[in-house]
Amino acid sequence: MVIKHCPTCDRTSDKVRFIGEFCEVCVTGRLKKEVPDKATIERCKSCERIRTPKGYAAPDRNTLKEALQQQIGKRFSITVVRYDWKGADVRLSCDVEGNKAEFEKRIGLDVKRTMCIDCYRRTSGYYEAIFQLRGHRDAAERMMKKFVNFIETRGSFISRLDELDGGYDIYTSDKKVASAFFDYYGLKPKRSYTLYGLQRGRKVYRNTYMLRLTS
Repeated sequence: MVIKHCPTCDRTSDKVRFIGEFCEVCVTGRLKKEVPDKATIERCKSCERIRTPKGYAAPDRNTLKEALQQQIGKRFSITVVRYDWKGADVRLSCDVEGNKAEFEKRIGLDVKRTMCIDCYRRTSGYYEAIFQLRGHRDAAERMMKKFVNFIETRGSFISRLDELDGGYDIYTSDKKVASAFFDYYGLKPKRSYTLYGLQRGRKVYRNTYMLRLTS
């Protein structure tokens, strides 16, 4: 058996695994230097979710991995072993000359407090649709609760709810989810649309749904 000597540290292949012409210790040492010592993580100061390439998500090992992967790059495959909000111990691997190189590193976390778009919209009273619900008080209340539950269990929110003598005006953040409510229950409200701005050069409308309960 031919014994290799690492040209950097003189370790030998009978003692240490080699990757190409260099020992694993020297190869992983160089690779560690390619991985940043610190990463910036954006975390919503309201809901505590963290920002990933796919958007804000609940803070856990998987979402932290996605956030770190974006900053480290595609060369390395990353696994979060353990973490707190000061740093993360990660296991990284990559291909080097057809061989798998693997090592661990502690990456410091610089947590930047931001506000996600959902929380911003909540605090600013954002809405895309108004549900004008009219009818008998008890029937209107039941329908109101059903609508609110439908909206909130699908990731949207109620930004304002006005109780009136003849029913409710309910302002909600997502007109698509609001429309899905009426389709789901086979309801046929009167629909109208109000222009409220432009987004990327396109007209954006708010929807109004008027439903009068007969019983």
